[in-house]
Amino acid sequence: MNHAIVLAAQQYLGFELCRALLERGWTVTAVDDDGEMKDKWMEIGRNSNIQYVPVHEWNKELPVECRLFLPYYDNFNMNKPVCFSAIEQCLDQEGEFPEIVQIYSNNTVRNQIISAGESEAATFYLPTLYGAHQPDHFLFSQLLQGKKEEELQYSDDPSGAIYVKDAANCIIKHSGNGGTYSLKSLSQNSWREALSYITERSIASAKQKRTPEAERITVHPSKSHEAILKEQKHTMSFL
Repeated sequence: MNHAIVLAAQQYLGFELCRALLERGWTVTAVDDDGEMKDKWMEIGRNSNIQYVPVHEWNKELPVECRLFLPYYDNFNMNKPVCFSAIEQCLDQEGEFPEIVQIYSNNTVRNQIISAGESEAATFYLPTLYGAHQPDHFLFSQLLQGKKEEELQYSDDPSGAIYVKDAANCIIKHSGNGGTYSLKSLSQNSWREALSYITERSIASAKQKRTPEAERITVHPSKSHEAILKEQKHTMSFL
């Protein structure tokens, strides 16, 4: 199997899944709401193995031989992309479906998880992801933009901070195994450790919801917190 369909492909984790799949030699169908591709696709460059399709032009074909990635982690503030609603309508129908990979924040309520008949599924739960293109819903991004403390409203999960590229590679590595997994940082204090490179202020973390029961996978960082945050800040300077 070397064909993947990635929903919410222009969002944060969705984009990194596309990039990581291409680096592993997969053919990728990238689906999202927008009609135009965002500038960050220039980072991938010319690649004949990827096809971007706006959801209103997508034929909604789901070959059994492919793997379907649903990064619900990108549902920030419950603003669900239209493409997710479209795929859920397909999965509600009778028939055979490809392997499904669904990815959520640790704070996701378990009854939100979708199912599609007897299709093999792998489910992942993630803490805070950070790195280039991190959305404004996260504390790191807001601080790097210079927001004042009274303006901070964020949705971080302080149980951990994982480099978004490392998370994407880990998900792809384990995505064909089925089962339920929870990604965790190598350090138990990784969120605060990363935060210390941005601010010397003591910022109280929001009350953490219970991490879902799942097989724990430790994600070993490929870069230091300092290097990742420098990359994130550098990317923001071009926006």
